[in-house]
Amino acid sequence: MSDLFNEYGRKARLFPALLCLPPFLLIKHFAIDSLLDPSLAGKLFVIALGDVSLAAVLIYLLSQVNRFISKTFFEDKARFPTTQMLLPSSKELSSDFRSKIESKVTTDFRLSLPNSADEMADLENARLRINEIVALIINKVGSGKLLLQHNTEYGFMRNLIGGSVISLIASVAGIVLFGLVFMNNTAYVISMALSVCYLLPLLFSRPILTRYGKDYARILFREYLGSN
Repeated sequence: MSDLFNEYGRKARLFPALLCLPPFLLIKHFAIDSLLDPSLAGKLFVIALGDVSLAAVLIYLLSQVNRFISKTFFEDKARFPTTQMLLPSSKELSSDFRSKIESKVTTDFRLSLPNSADEMADLENARLRINEIVALIINKVGSGKLLLQHNTEYGFMRNLIGGSVISLIASVAGIVLFGLVFMNNTAYVISMALSVCYLLPLLFSRPILTRYGKDYARILFREYLGSN
């Protein structure tokens, strides 16, 4: 739980969870609460306490589920920009810049990046080798301020996209509930608007994550070459 309150946790995990919360609170307020015993209406303190507790539990659960969904369905470490950009066939880095990274990798870790022949012979093994080297580079660079900023920005977008999956489902459920069961026009319109809001990140998930992933990769390699 404490991981939610460091800088990365707040911005990359807590904020996306908060942004994914509205459809669940909407269903609770307009659907579930309407089924509760009316005698509880006067017990404002108990109701308020319950709302706060439920929101806190939902935020924690969403932060975990968002991360799981995003890492499972929207992130492939073998094809992450940090791996893709170090493939010999990639045009994202100049040959001189890649050569400097390769030289430093050899000095620091006694490992070598795959060459063109390695890539052609076994692309998946070449990706695996690069992925392993990138993990060592990340450990060596640590958490520089600029690198942390880009890592946080990528984490925020990735977790928001992952959370948009279940929030879209909840919003569609709200459309059905408030359009056919509880007949609440305000909640129905809000659910429609939320559905559009959560659908957009999913439709553009690939270009969004590619863009933020490449920004992170470039900063990582720059900071690595500048490290001792």
